[in-house]
Amino acid sequence: MENFIEKNKDDLIKIVREILKIRSVEQKAAENAPFGEGVKAALQLALATGEKMGFKVKNLDNYAGYVEYGEGRELISVLGHLDVVPEGNGWEYHPPYGAEIYDGKLYGRGTSDDKGPIMAALFGLYAIKEMRIPLKKRVRIIFGTNEESNWKGINYYKSIEKEPLIGFTPDGNFPVINREKGILRITLVKKFASDNADIIVRGGERANMVPDYAEAVLNQKMIKQIQNIPEGISISENKIIARGRSAHAAKPWQGENAVAILCETLSQVSMSEDAKSIIQFVSDKIARTFYGEKIGVEEDDKLSGKLTLNLGVLNIDKKHGEMLIDIRYPITGKLEGIVDNIKREAEKYSILVGKIFSLPPIFVDEKEPLVQKLISTYEEETGEKGCAMAIGGGTYARIMEKGVAFGPVFPGVKPVEHEANEYISIDNLVKLAKIYAKAIQRLAE
Repeated sequence: MENFIEKNKDDLIKIVREILKIRSVEQKAAENAPFGEGVKAALQLALATGEKMGFKVKNLDNYAGYVEYGEGRELISVLGHLDVVPEGNGWEYHPPYGAEIYDGKLYGRGTSDDKGPIMAALFGLYAIKEMRIPLKKRVRIIFGTNEESNWKGINYYKSIEKEPLIGFTPDGNFPVINREKGILRITLVKKFASDNADIIVRGGERANMVPDYAEAVLNQKMIKQIQNIPEGISISENKIIARGRSAHAAKPWQGENAVAILCETLSQVSMSEDAKSIIQFVSDKIARTFYGEKIGVEEDDKLSGKLTLNLGVLNIDKKHGEMLIDIRYPITGKLEGIVDNIKREAEKYSILVGKIFSLPPIFVDEKEPLVQKLISTYEEETGEKGCAMAIGGGTYARIMEKGVAFGPVFPGVKPVEHEANEYISIDNLVKLAKIYAKAIQRLAE
């Protein structure tokens, strides 16, 4: 298998580049496109690629799809996703959908999260097929479509395909991720008693991204009140712009939150009481913190580590204000207590809790054969010691009856998912295909 992948690595690179060029950010539903035309196009291309490889393919109404190979009653599944987070700002040399190769690296949104890895898994299965490696179980490469938001696509898959999902997702870290923190996305809202004519604020695109851009529109009289201008702030006529650095919400310390920078600046300005309370809440309870300590939700455990908190979106218009917060809480944490504490602190500023989206933590025992086989595969293929670990990110592993995350990020490699200039090295892309081919063989033998 390894020789086949090495010999045909140009084909692997080609199929990954093709799918990277599609802007598969979730958009409003269209006819036969529940998550927008870009996501639909990516799904159809992935399935067409699988069909050209000689696999059975199935499209589930453009909500999800899969490639299947082999025979047998039991099924091994590899779940990945073809949607990506918005590209954001700060791409320096390579356009986010250009799929350009420079200095041994393939650049583009989705190279690491998760188009590159899931297509590498598909190519690994292709190597098994072409080399006629015997398997005792069927194998599916399953393509999800809105993993970065609310998982409707993969839930639609599960509503139709009833076989248990057992296997892995190439959407985490190596060696093996057998523990994932719980996820809480909470909306905080405030309806204004009277129209706010003072200020308009816009910042961030998704709760699960550290925002790299935020802006406020206000009058010159208000702007003149600003005495301290922090790094990252620029002022032009009646607009204040904050620039930060994007990162994954599970690792907010790797970014620089533009919304927080903007609110700290605006806290110096007099404005309507309603708008001011939101700005002050962010400055007092969220800005410059990563672990929820100012808002009373700080938690920690030995299994999965500290709770993390990210303010991903803030909007203030004439009639209301709204913010989206992403929290990753420890395996032993209590969701209800976290929500109650946020509610209590927000109400001090007359801010209310709105919509709540949550996913529970997961834990798969390290002694499980699934985990042990993946650890041994990693050790054989890399020569490095394997182990099971925890992450704050949320993967499709938590929707599986028994599943873990397995790669794609190698130890010592800086994670770049959700960041500008996202990339994967060509060497690591090829290595992924080899590892995933071996892992599929081990799980299906």
